[in-house]
Amino acid sequence: MRKAVLPVLLFLSLAALPLSAQDGRKKKAIDLEQEFFQLPDSVTNEYLDNTPLPQKARINDYWIVGVHGGVSLQYGYFNPPRQTRFHPNLPVWGVSITRFATMMNTFPNLGMEVGFQHNYEGYHFREYEVEGNTYRQDVDGYHEAYMEVPEVFILTHGHIDMGQYVKINLKAGMFGGYRMNITRFHDHTYPVAFDPDYANAFKDTDNRWTYGVQGGLGLGLMLDPIEVHLGVQVKWGWSSFYKPDVASPYYYRFAYPLDGAVTLGVYYQLTKRRGHTRSALRRLAREYLEQEKQQKDQ
Repeated sequence: MRKAVLPVLLFLSLAALPLSAQDGRKKKAIDLEQEFFQLPDSVTNEYLDNTPLPQKARINDYWIVGVHGGVSLQYGYFNPPRQTRFHPNLPVWGVSITRFATMMNTFPNLGMEVGFQHNYEGYHFREYEVEGNTYRQDVDGYHEAYMEVPEVFILTHGHIDMGQYVKINLKAGMFGGYRMNITRFHDHTYPVAFDPDYANAFKDTDNRWTYGVQGGLGLGLMLDPIEVHLGVQVKWGWSSFYKPDVASPYYYRFAYPLDGAVTLGVYYQLTKRRGHTRSALRRLAREYLEQEKQQKDQ
């Protein structure tokens, strides 16, 4: 099922971008009477009372670029199950660029976001009680472990405008990264054998590359040309922290990253979000002059 999800997400991300070759061959038809406002020869009060006004401004296909920062929450998903809890790590920070486009000339609120992010992965085992006795699980004698992970991501980005200044952001896609540094913690309250040489070192049985799926939900404030985004992202990694036969060649054990993050980002609109671009205005002007000339010739 995982292999089937990847091409679907990639297709949605690429489909959000307009085909440049197609745009070069075919221009979208423009109704000049709607784009240019002309007063009649005689302006009356009745005309002014009955003139319809536009209710919603046209949204362009536009670009934004920006930075974000926040805090990451590590949890971890283990098989067999382990007693874990969320643990915060910071700082999380990153940069991204987003291209909003109209997919198939029908869906105007989609786009693709590509970026880099400094993040963390890891796990934290919590204490639990069984029949009055307190226990805490471990991996090779360590009860906590955190890794610094630089990663890249590609996300399908959708937005629902709630008005002129507010929108809801929805994201889904893929990420990949490399586990750089590791810090392990041993709780001396529990007399479990551990090797202190690996407190800050990876083992041969550890997996360094990480990848998986990522999604997010957030709120955007649009103060053109600046946008402020508050968001929550969730990551499910598909690369286990260690090889499955680390404990036994007969019993496979997995430990996948399952993390969340809360971030605040500031973005700059590289192109206008509302109104016509310069090239579109020039094209409109040429078509308008040609139309006026044809009417005079007739």
